[in-house]
Order: sequence, then structure tokens, then C-alpha cells
Amino acid sequence: MKPFDEQALSNFIKEARKLVLVSMGNALGCDDAVGVEIGEGLLRDKKLKIDIFVAYQSPEAYLMKILERDYSHVIFIDAIDANKRPGEVFYVSHEEIINEKISTHRFPLKMLLEVLLQHNKKILFIGIQIKKRGVGIGLSREVEEAKRKLLLILKNYLEK
Repeated sequence: MKPFDEQALSNFIKEARKLVLVSMGNALGCDDAVGVEIGEGLLRDKKLKIDIFVAYQSPEAYLMKILERDYSHVIFIDAIDANKRPGEVFYVSHEEIINEKISTHRFPLKMLLEVLLQHNKKILFIGIQIKKRGVGIGLSREVEEAKRKLLLILKNYLEK
């Protein structure tokens, strides 16, 4: 895992021929909803020039769309419990997910990533450290703040 760095995000977006963003999470899972809320927030911004899929707990449902539409680069956003400071934003390498060093979903996300990598897709996985888990609505203060900041950063880079 690496700390979030705007320059890395900017470089990833600039090198993309065709970009898609996939946000994930459980809308009724307290902080696990942060990925979904970011995706929904981006969808409301009509100035963005990329496709956005709000995948909830089923990112695999978008695999064929990603392959058929020939995206070169895929950004994933999800809440993750990686024993970091609540609300911390960081990059997770696809190797960490494939090697199951962290857990994100019941469906093996590693299988999805392996297929995308076999099709030469570039992947950037952004994780947000959760604080609250369980059934409920509403993000913790730390995760809400991280969401707000990340939404502004993403909108800034994706409008260009």
C-alpha cells in the first residue's frame, strides 16, 4: 500500500486512452458506503468526461462492459480495512489484492483484477480506511471528510 498522491492520480489519468471509474461498497454498511457515495457524487457532475460505474458489492457485474468498451485504464474506489488511520486514503496494488493481503469483498476481487490484467488494462485502486462497520446509514466523521476531499480531487482531475 502506498499513500495517496495526487501526482500519481494525475499521471494515471493523463496516460489513459479511455478511462472508467468503478466505485464499490455497501450503501447500508456504515463506512463501507464511501465508495458508492463517491461514485454517486461523481455521476452528478455532468462535466466529467469519463464513464462511472457504481458497482455496489458486485464489481464483477461490470467486467464485460469494461472489456467490451475497450477501456485502457480502470480506477477502483472502495472502503478497506487495512489497519490504517480512519479516513486515510491510499493506493492498493493489484498484487496486494491478488495475493489476498487485504480483504475487500465476498466475491474474489482478485479474479476480476486478474482478468483485467490479462486484457492489458491498467489498474489504479484507491482505498479509504473505514472506522465504522456493520449495518447502518451514515459515514464516520473521518471517512466523510476523506470522501469530501477525494471527491474534490477527482472532479478536478477528471474534468480536464
